[in-house]
Order: sequence, then structure tokens, then C-alpha cells
Amino acid sequence: MIWILYLIFFILSLTLSILGAPTWMFITLLKFFVAGSFLTLLYPLMWQKDADKVKKYLLKSKQPYHRFLYAFLYEESEAETKLTKIKQAQARKYAEIMLFTQQERWEDVKELLQTMKKNDLTLYYSAIVAMEEGRQDEYENYKKQLKDRDYVTWLTVEQHRRNGNRDEAFAILDKQISTLGGLKLLSALHYKKKLLHTA
Repeated sequence: MIWILYLIFFILSLTLSILGAPTWMFITLLKFFVAGSFLTLLYPLMWQKDADKVKKYLLKSKQPYHRFLYAFLYEESEAETKLTKIKQAQARKYAEIMLFTQQERWEDVKELLQTMKKNDLTLYYSAIVAMEEGRQDEYENYKKQLKDRDYVTWLTVEQHRRNGNRDEAFAILDKQISTLGGLKLLSALHYKKKLLHTA
């Protein structure tokens, strides 16, 4: 799809050049092109409601982090191999946190979290570790700091599951899934699948 944007940009630039258009028109066109390219790249990862399309996007992506995410969600045995291909330090840390959490390597997760800036993702995983280790006050504190309501919902679902309220957990998760898109949709579906297998 992005090649179509390049083609349109080239044709419009050529046309404006032939017509002797002023510089501000080229700048405006460039801004629209950059914004369009950005949205084209982000749309499948953030807003796409069709889980299969998001899955295909990750599968076809050349970015090592996206390839890791695909393996993490659908080919768990390949996740560690894909992790070693991630060169960008921050992305690698996020990938390690996800993988170590899934493997229940809590000390490794805590060590990584201490080296990272506080944001919604690190708060979410800090809350998970605190929940796992029974540190209820810390868990509640991390949960209160979360601005992303989807993460709060996942923590609530996990609490219900741990308290034996599986029907309530699935009801909340199903309601949330109907509103999600992109990577969050895939994550919620992956989480639901895990809950079904541990139910």
C-alpha cells in the first residue's frame, strides 16, 4: 500500500513542477505524504479490527520486533530465536519482559524493569510481578498509575481469574475485545486463549 502513496506523491510533484506551482504547495504535499505514510504504517498495528490482517502484517514485516511479536503470539518455540535478532535496545528490553513474564522468570523481569523509564507498559508489568508475588499494596499502586484503560482491564480480568471468577473474567475480556484493534486486539485474543487453556 505504501508504494501507492509514493506513486501518487511522484505524480503530484511532477504535475506541480510542470505547472510551476509555488514552494508552499510542495511543502504541503510533502506534509500530507509524510502523514499518510505514517498512518499507513501505524494503522494495522493500532486500529485494524480484523485480527487476521494484523497477524499477516506482523508475519510479513521485516522489522525484528514485529517478527518477535508474531512468534511470541503464534509460534512460542521460535520467540527466543527471534528475540536475538532485535538490535534496538529498548525494543529488545520490551520483548524480553514479555517473554520472561510468559516464562514466569520474575527476577529477570524485575531486573529489567528497574533499568527502564516509567510508562504504561512498565507499570503494567510491574503490577503483574507484584500480583504474582502477593505484594497487594504495590500492585494497587502500580494499577492506579496506569493511564491506559486496556491494561487496567487486563489486570482486572487476571484478578477475577485468580479469585475463581472465570465467567466474570471472560465477560469483561470479551466486551473489551469487541472494542480493540491492532496489536492490543491480538494481545487480548492471545490472553483469552491462555485463559481457556488454564481454565
